[in-house]
Amino acid sequence: MRNFTIHKFEPDNEWVTIEVIDIFNNTHLMDVKMIDLAAYEDGAHIQDAFPYLTTSQRELILTGLTDDMWDEMFGDEEK
Repeated sequence: MRNFTIHKFEPDNEWVTIEVIDIFNNTHLMDVKMIDLAAYEDGAHIQDAFPYLTTSQRELILTGLTDDMWDEMFGDEEK
């Protein structure tokens, strides 16, 4: 799991914006539910915690790789 920080938090909103840094130190923002973020931090599998995120977004959280980086490293191999 890559490090992320909470970028935007509003106490009356169930959603929070997290900031994820990729392997080249580029910043990516995504919105997740606070309860799901807590479940993920407590050990839930990423696909269970964030079913509404795309596969690419979940990969970014896990490894810090974007689709372009993945393609550059592995070419046409399946993701």
